[in-house]
Formats: sequence, C-alpha cells, structure tokens
Amino acid sequence: MSHPTGMLAWMPSVQARYRYRLRVTATQAAKLQAVFDTNRLVWNQALGRWGGLWRHEQLPLSYAVADKELVDWRSRFEWLGGQPSVPQQQVLRDLYRSISAFFDRSNPAGRPRFKRRRDGYATARWTKRGFGVSGSGVGTAGDRLSVAVGGGRISLVVVWSRPLPTSPTSMTIYRDRAGQYWASFVVEVEVPDIAENPTWRSTGLDVGLTTFATTEDERHDITNPRHGRAAAKALARSQRNMARKTKGSNHRAKCRHQVARAHARVANQRADFHHKAARALLCSYDRIGVEDLAVRNLSRGAKGRRKTGLNRSIADAGWAQFRMVLSWQARKAGKQVVVLPARTPPRGAVVAGREPSPASSCRRGCLGAEVVDSSSGGIAMQPGT
Repeated sequence: MSHPTGMLAWMPSVQARYRYRLRVTATQAAKLQAVFDTNRLVWNQALGRWGGLWRHEQLPLSYAVADKELVDWRSRFEWLGGQPSVPQQQVLRDLYRSISAFFDRSNPAGRPRFKRRRDGYATARWTKRGFGVSGSGVGTAGDRLSVAVGGGRISLVVVWSRPLPTSPTSMTIYRDRAGQYWASFVVEVEVPDIAENPTWRSTGLDVGLTTFATTEDERHDITNPRHGRAAAKALARSQRNMARKTKGSNHRAKCRHQVARAHARVANQRADFHHKAARALLCSYDRIGVEDLAVRNLSRGAKGRRKTGLNRSIADAGWAQFRMVLSWQARKAGKQVVVLPARTPPRGAVVAGREPSPASSCRRGCLGAEVVDSSSGGIAMQPGT
C-alpha cells in the first residue's frame, strides 16, 4: 500500500496467539510436570478457599487476599516454593477471571471446577521475566525456548513453523490430552484498515453439510471434506479397544492416550481446512455476509438415529469455529465479515441466478436483500451493514 511522501505508514495492532509444537525430552517433561502439579494445587486450594468461605460465612475471598495466601503457602511448603512463582500467580489471575465470568449474566461460563491430574490436560503461563527466546528472539531456525522451572531453566526445542511477528509478551506451555506439548506466544500483530489488494466483490455465505460453503458464484463453492466421517471407523475401533480394558489399569491409560491422539488428528485436519477455506474465500471477496446461526441449538435434543447422525455431521463441519477463523483472517487482510440475523427465505427465491438448495436456502434471508451478480456491483446488504 502506497503512502504520501513524508507520512508514516501506521496500522493498528491487536494481540494474537502463535502456537508451536515442542520437542520435549523425558527429563524436561518431568520438570514441566512439577510446574503443572503445583499450578493445579494452587488452583484447587484457592478455589476451595473461595467456595468454603462463601458457603460458611457468606464472605468473598478477594484476589488480593488469595495472593497473600499464596505467598504464605510458598513460605511454608518448600516443594511449592521451589517452583517458579510466575505461573502460580497467573493461575490465580485465571481463577478469578473465571469467577468473574461465572457471575456475569451475559457470559455463558459455568462455575469453576477443580482440576484433576488424570484429566490429561495441563497448562502453565509465564510472563517476560519467566521465559526467553534465544538467538534472534522471534522464532527463526535454531532458536530455543528458555523456560524457568524448579532448579533453574530448561532449553526447549521448538518447531518454528513460522517466525513471530514481534517479541512475545507472555507464553503458555500446555500438554493436550494426546500427550503433545505446545507453546503459545502472545504477540502484537499489525492489521490493515483496508485491503491492500481489493477485489471489489461481495458475497453472501451459506454453510451446509454437502457443500460446506456456498457463495453467489458456484466456482468458489467449497465442498465438505467430512474429516470425522472419514476417521469414524478408526475412532470407533479405538473406543472399543479402550472399553475392553480394566478401569484404572495401565493398558486403559495407553488406550485413552491413543483415542485422544485419534481425535486430535481429526481436529487438526478440521482446523487446517477451515483456515485454508477462509483464505480462499477472502482472496475472492472483500466483504462476506454470514448468517448468525445458533449452532448449539441446531444439534440439541437428539432423538433417534437419524437426528444423532445429523448432530454428528454438524459437529464434524465445525461451523462456529469456521466463522471465528473467517473473522480473524478477514481482520488480518483488512476485509469485512458481516454477521446478519438468520431468517427464512421466501419460497421460490432465486439467489444470483441459482435456485435455492438445502445448503443455500438461507442466503437471501441472511442478507435481507436480493443477491446480484458480482460483476454488476456485488450484493446489496441491509442498511447500516
């Protein structure tokens, strides 16, 4: 994008997360596990104190008091004080953020729950003084991630799939239920106000099951890969194998790990497809109108085998996740995603010269106006959009 001579090119910035895979040795995993265990203890103790004080005395436990109690716990228990304090303080902040969300009526968050080690998922977050990226500091080949743990720092190998845009302000290491370690960095990302290479085209977008994304031009329609259906037999086989094992045994733990890896593989395939589909649509259109679907309501109250299969297909498509991905990709590209209320189209409506199908029947309803061919000026959206 060109700018007048003598003027600085300024673009607003937003915070974003960049996630990378970690290669962790057995020794490093044991040290990280000690950090995870102390974080889980701090969460459970603080949550128990908050709930007990409110239950018996009707008094709230403020964050300031909980932070002072954490200092007292670290002074009394050597094994707790031997671990870094930064992740434990971040745990308290996360807990009280969850408590505030629980009391917020506009937030659907549930009551904070106690954490268990056998759940498999573990996380710890460090601020700037608790980690560092060696070398260039922005994630180029050969850079290592240095993290403060009990007894000093460890140097972790990171699979740098892309460099960091700026120096990270905080970093989270977590282990998913499949046993894989990840590092998530919070960085500042510049986003343009307008598209650098505009196409001057707009479209309404309808998500479906046969055709995942239907636009006004059938050449840009995207088929549904159905990753979950393709892996259904393997998932069912692993679930049956786990069901045969005795609860609490090592064999069942191994099978549970295999099931988690199978589900993680499908989730990664789905997320990769969503990002590629979003970028493909944004390369063709500057403004996309999407319907405000209540996906959770569409898959609620399954009755009968046919409804259960429909719910499984809706979950496999991941419409809600795709909408979030599309909005983020549009923001990075300086383009627009307009969310419009869901409405039923009139019978016999024609969308861009194409008869409405079950996958594209809401196009006219979600845009609230007739969709015209993109070569004649794009779509006419509702006033104020």
